[in-house]
Amino acid sequence: MNIVRKYILLFSLLLAGATTSLAQSAQSTEIKPIKGEKWWGLVVDTDKVALPFSAPFTLNTADCSPATYHADIMLSSRGRYVWSSTPLMVTFDGAKFVVSSVSPNGTPADTKPIVEKAGRSLREAYLMCCHKNFPPKAIAADEMLFSAPIYELGGPESILYTQQDVADFAEMLQRRNAPKGTILLPQGWRSATGTFTFDAEAYPTPEALIEDLHGKGWKVMLTVTPYVPAAGRGYRRSLKEGRLMTDKRGTPIVFESRLGYTACRSLTDEVVQELNTSLKALQTDLGVDGFYFDCLDALPLYKHDSHGLEHFLTAWHSVSEGLNVAIYSTPTNTQLGSVVSSVSPIRTYTWKALEMTLETAIDASVLGYTRTCIAADLNFTPSKGKADEALILRTAQASLLLPVAIVPYAVWSLADTAAVDKMLALRSELGPYILSLAKESVNTAEPIIRHLEYQFPRTGFTNCKDEYMIGNRYLVAPVITSGESRMVRLPKGKWKDSTGRKIKGPRVIDVTVGSGDIAIFEAVN
Repeated sequence: MNIVRKYILLFSLLLAGATTSLAQSAQSTEIKPIKGEKWWGLVVDTDKVALPFSAPFTLNTADCSPATYHADIMLSSRGRYVWSSTPLMVTFDGAKFVVSSVSPNGTPADTKPIVEKAGRSLREAYLMCCHKNFPPKAIAADEMLFSAPIYELGGPESILYTQQDVADFAEMLQRRNAPKGTILLPQGWRSATGTFTFDAEAYPTPEALIEDLHGKGWKVMLTVTPYVPAAGRGYRRSLKEGRLMTDKRGTPIVFESRLGYTACRSLTDEVVQELNTSLKALQTDLGVDGFYFDCLDALPLYKHDSHGLEHFLTAWHSVSEGLNVAIYSTPTNTQLGSVVSSVSPIRTYTWKALEMTLETAIDASVLGYTRTCIAADLNFTPSKGKADEALILRTAQASLLLPVAIVPYAVWSLADTAAVDKMLALRSELGPYILSLAKESVNTAEPIIRHLEYQFPRTGFTNCKDEYMIGNRYLVAPVITSGESRMVRLPKGKWKDSTGRKIKGPRVIDVTVGSGDIAIFEAVN
């Protein structure tokens, strides 16, 4: 009898194991692409996968770096979509996808991903997925972000700038007839104690400065960081109160940033609330219009700690809660949100970085990230040699034709002043249209910049990574390599180039793009 019971028990355990295995596999869904169908989604990270998917891969979105744009969706050029309220586990062998929902800790979730047919195109899949699963919120499309440029006051000496330097910068912009916009102050405005108050020596009357700039038609934005100078009263006080990031031995981590030797705040709930309160006071008491949240120099501290990086960025992104205008130097991973985020992968800029930035912006738009920009405080000078003026100009041109335009400070050192003036004039001309798209996006979820496959479905643009549409009106083909020529693929329809010449598409053309020119084509009837 004991032997029989053992066999019954063993059979029961085996049956239970088989049932569990079947239950887990029952939560997976197999998707076979139809002929010509391409898929986007999951993450914008060429180290993980290329979009649209082509090579085999296995990916769990819970493992994606929080410093990348990622989302628990997949969208098809034939109108299908996949969505999950929890992370997605996806395996692609080149012929089929196997998708399942998992919990944040990697264990199987209780539900299967939603797989639906929304129409016949990438656009229809995107819109249906958005409105059913993460609809756009009632958020403002602030005019200062979309209709006019943001002029950063940067450069290697930015930490030493004073109130007079800011006034002089505004006067220089005025002399250059630069379109009115926002002046972005660099990190050096802050008190040496590390608090979010103006340095009394460098900025003796900040309220008067801001009032004067407002009176002349400028908005004012401040760069804020989670850093504290690694010396002095503020550092010692933060160290004593346990408010600094430390290593495993409890020693404060000190690294080099634009501020010099720097420590980083430990972003506890209490610290986040204090920072948020301080920034709100700058808005209400001094009239500051917005903030640029820069933490790029701290990211290497989490090179081998993805969980720590996620906690850090989540806390840092929450500092802007309730503020009028916020831009972050890193992805926020909040689709259709109110916060603008940068698509620049690194601070030291190269032609390759510019190419990656453009591709990131286009792919992020497919995943629902509609408010993007190029980062501020970029370094265009390699360790040996001088800055590449062509790279500076082409980076500025690319930046000015993204939803939020940050003008690199380096452009004011360029000898080709006519090229700078020309691109600023173009952004001024396009500003009202870009603002209108931002306002429409609040209700429609339509991206401001659009993948050509999104706008022109099933016409051969699935793998186009260096051209995009602004709304449905302008096709942009940025120059992202050295030289003054490039190939442009025009979709079906009639197009007008910057000289007024009309071209009938579909057509592939070679264009000469001089230093002061931007390859942009307007759709015409």
